[in-house]
Amino acid sequence: MPELTFLDTKRRATHRLVDAIREKCLGTTFRDLARQTGVSANTVKSIAKDLITELEETVRYETPVIMGIDEVMLAGDYRCVITNLATNNIFEILEYRTQDHLKPFFKDLADREKVEWVCTDMWRPFKRSFAEYLPNAKLVIDKYHVIQMATKALEEERKKYQSELTRQQRIHVKKSIRWITLKRPHNLSDPEKKALEALRENVPQLTVAYDFKEMFCKIYDEPDKQMAQNAFEAWENSLPDKGFDDFKKLAKTIHNHYEDIFAYWDSPFPITNAYTEAMNGLIKMSNRLGRGYSYEMIRAKTLYS
Repeated sequence: MPELTFLDTKRRATHRLVDAIREKCLGTTFRDLARQTGVSANTVKSIAKDLITELEETVRYETPVIMGIDEVMLAGDYRCVITNLATNNIFEILEYRTQDHLKPFFKDLADREKVEWVCTDMWRPFKRSFAEYLPNAKLVIDKYHVIQMATKALEEERKKYQSELTRQQRIHVKKSIRWITLKRPHNLSDPEKKALEALRENVPQLTVAYDFKEMFCKIYDEPDKQMAQNAFEAWENSLPDKGFDDFKKLAKTIHNHYEDIFAYWDSPFPITNAYTEAMNGLIKMSNRLGRGYSYEMIRAKTLYS
């Protein structure tokens, strides 16, 4: 047979078609790309695997100065997502979030002394995993995870109130009162502000919980660490002796992670894990669109698309 230089050596396709599939395969589903090109989904998958092998050997991301760590449920298990919060990109996705997987990763991390800040939630294995191997890194617990605990404490108070109502009343409360109490005051519309004032008259216990939630959130509005610590102390001292157990649990959690939570004010600018959380949402969406993807394929699509 004559040598046809425009044909791919591994497949019954032209180099041009294979290149077009390589360019798009990590950013769209295999099935959609198969429809567009007229080849089978398995052919697209095979081309993608070859591309991923090349990328694994050639692509290296710069070690983050500010690192975000979080977990995401993918392909039936919790995976560890690591981001660069200074450049807003995914740095790595590890197969598991256990210390057995995390410690070797941090031990072998290139330029690990470059990492100055690590932002994560209060799950202790994260800190235990990197503390030994990142000598210059300081942990900052993500403020949104902390504030979320105050919101959950308020939600528990609402549920206690709802439990005393009829089914129809519970539905009405959940539809109306819940969204008002979850909002910050500056985000309330004029009708919602009036509804909140009416709530103060009719359900004072619930609005007291709302005020505790707001008072706690305002801690993060303080400009420096000492003022934030004073604000937390004032908030904790304002809690009554009886009731509001979930807010008291929140206070205990703050004391258990005190240094790491208030390290938020030590950083040169506010560091949060918002980007990592947003990327987790996109990863989950990609996983849903391409049902049946393995962890390895989801990781590659996330890192290289």
